[in-house]
Amino acid sequence: MTFVSTDNILNKLKPFGRLQIILLITSAYIQCFTPLMEQCIVFLAATPEHHCILQEGYYKNQSIPLEGDIDVSQVYSSCREYVQPGIYNDTQDCQNGWEFSTDVYGETIISEWDLVCTNNPAAELGQSILHVGGMVGAFAFGMLADRFGRRPSILLAFLLYDIFCLVICLSPNFASFLVFRFFGGVAHMEYFIFSINSFGYIHSLLPITQRALCLVSLTGDWICINSIVSEYMIPKYRSIAMTVPSVLFSVGLMFMSLLAFLIRDWRYLQLAITAPVVLATFGIWFLPESLRWLMNDAKKEEAVNQLIEKLAKINGTEVPKDIYYQTEPIPAKDIFTIYAGDLSLNCDERLNNSTVQHSSDGEQNNLEKTVKDIESNNIDETKERLEGDVQSKSEEKKTYLDLFKPPVLHVTIVLSVLRFTLTVVYFGFALSTGRLSGDPYLNFFYSALVEVPARILSPFIYGWFRRTYVLSFCHFMCFAALTVILLIPDQTKNGTDLGTLKVWLSLLGKFFITMTLGGLLLLIMELNPTPLRNMGNGWTLCVGRIGAILAPFMLYVDKYLQNFSTILMAALSLVTAFSILTLPDTRKTTQPQTIEDLRQIMKPRNKKKKPEMTEQRNEAFQPDSRVENDKEDEE
Repeated sequence: MTFVSTDNILNKLKPFGRLQIILLITSAYIQCFTPLMEQCIVFLAATPEHHCILQEGYYKNQSIPLEGDIDVSQVYSSCREYVQPGIYNDTQDCQNGWEFSTDVYGETIISEWDLVCTNNPAAELGQSILHVGGMVGAFAFGMLADRFGRRPSILLAFLLYDIFCLVICLSPNFASFLVFRFFGGVAHMEYFIFSINSFGYIHSLLPITQRALCLVSLTGDWICINSIVSEYMIPKYRSIAMTVPSVLFSVGLMFMSLLAFLIRDWRYLQLAITAPVVLATFGIWFLPESLRWLMNDAKKEEAVNQLIEKLAKINGTEVPKDIYYQTEPIPAKDIFTIYAGDLSLNCDERLNNSTVQHSSDGEQNNLEKTVKDIESNNIDETKERLEGDVQSKSEEKKTYLDLFKPPVLHVTIVLSVLRFTLTVVYFGFALSTGRLSGDPYLNFFYSALVEVPARILSPFIYGWFRRTYVLSFCHFMCFAALTVILLIPDQTKNGTDLGTLKVWLSLLGKFFITMTLGGLLLLIMELNPTPLRNMGNGWTLCVGRIGAILAPFMLYVDKYLQNFSTILMAALSLVTAFSILTLPDTRKTTQPQTIEDLRQIMKPRNKKKKPEMTEQRNEAFQPDSRVENDKEDEE
């Protein structure tokens, strides 16, 4: 028994019924809390004001030297003390530890384990180790999902995430904190593989004019549940169903700033951001397996039947009898169609296993008679052409090395630069909110808030205007904002504070860099040829993870080279803004099926002339045009 397409099944079982609503609510809830692990380091590893522990009987001005420009402002040193209090000559590193202020941050891993001065870069290492674990998890859980299914992989990921996030709260030292955070990252980041595959599938289903809408679920960090949610939605509802979780990602970050403000102890804060995910894990147990994944395995026909019956029961409907393709001949309709198997079958197998419909007489025709009729009309030539297509398909097997051969090389380099810049600049803005003037909790809240309009507007902007122009403009605006931040001082000569202006410029940069992620994902799907699309996704994702690993250390270098991170982020944004313009616009083009298709897209051409694309066959068998001509002659 052969099933109809998954979208047809979902349509017959209510396309937006009780099941889809439950999945949407579950996805939105999880999306709101799980990604907090990635940016909670801003508060867990915040560095409070500190100075050397004072010797008994001495005051601060007697023991701690002043640092800074005497004409602007001076502050007490955080890492040095006088060798002999009261004698203001020689200084030394703190000998008896540090005293930390609790006015702003309370207890952090920095203050608990004295991770300052010579013990740096602790906070940066704590953030980078999470992304190292994420790279490991992407490979591990990607293979598990393909072999055992979406649901078991999601369950395992959430269980590991819960365990290690809770154990982090009990870390006795910084080394154990890093180990637990690494394994937490392994479980936390595995959703990238599911989301990338889900995005590619949705993207391929939508018409050209609507492809930008499917990026809304991916304009930020994503959760593995999105894969199942998207696979239970027909194209009509996927845009809506995946916009809500995307926006709630930013809402979750805003919620975290409130939690951090209320909970000033890092252990309890870690527990607070983990508890909602632990509760969500119980709901994950009731998730169904991906219907699409089951239908891709012919051995799981019984499991598909059981799942379809379960879905119908949840949505309050009955399983229609026409949800399957029958194995016996089907009554004729108004077109001549041959439903055949996969291209991997040889031609004889395809004909012998085909179900034939004929429109000329409206009667059921058996397969044997129809095949004989077709054979009289140059079927041998048609078979040869079909076998040639099958052979050409098998020859299209590619490796990662093909990403670095023309014309794909150009696309790979530009998209890698784009992904690296995006990651470095995004985390540069996100992780540096504590350095900005004003309240660090409000700064983080505003930084998350500006992402909301960026996520909502992205699908429409990329649908209305040229992708490359929008991306270039966004990166140029990031460059402009960062350049102005570099040029203006913290305060004017008459004492006017310009810190607030720098905060707003930083928020402007955060808005535009958030906008670029949607365009990047569209270009990845629309410029990589079909045989290389998944590998192109994986490569740029790996480049992005490298950027996420390096971003915290970029901020650390600022302690030794003033404004290093801002200069680097501005330079990357400017280079990326110009490099994007070397790519063709893909807004109204067909996805390249072959490398030759990409070559045609990359060629300079008249705006009115559209590239000839290799036709993507949706049917397994198409009659030769000569067969149709002969048929017309007979009539």
